[in-house]
Amino acid sequence: MADVENEIDRIWDLQNRALAHLPGFMPYPREAIETMVLPLKEMADPDLVLFAEIDGKAIGWFPAIPNFNEILIHINGLRYPWNYLPALYYQRKKIESIAIKSVAVPPEYWDTWRAVLLFDEMVKRAVAKGYKWADLSMTGEDNPDTWDLAHHIGAKIINAIGSIRRKCR
Repeated sequence: MADVENEIDRIWDLQNRALAHLPGFMPYPREAIETMVLPLKEMADPDLVLFAEIDGKAIGWFPAIPNFNEILIHINGLRYPWNYLPALYYQRKKIESIAIKSVAVPPEYWDTWRAVLLFDEMVKRAVAKGYKWADLSMTGEDNPDTWDLAHHIGAKIINAIGSIRRKCR
């Protein structure tokens, strides 16, 4: 977190390499990655932002943040000033899940189990912090490899919009 500018460069490279195989993919400009990452910096737990490396080269990125939707669902999403008062009450509630915002592993590493190791490490860390499940609804359903990997580790679709829940053991 201390060197977020260099981390953004690593994420930018990984996102573009990992998604380049998708039909119609347009590479992300660096500014788009900044727009995605910088607001999450304040919410992120550094223990839940994982990079995989081989010989110092990033070959995977797997970030998670506490799932604040568990609070926002009770207060109409902070759409109005009066929603902030109940937000203070619900803020005390222990968040039970993490929200996975991306899984980026370039194709040359798909068959090497690096992505599985990232998932495994994330589950271990989430469990150690008391989280009970993970929401992968922000990962692209147009990328069948993410869905396949999630289902191989026991994830299940839990609602009509495609949220995936993986109980942490």
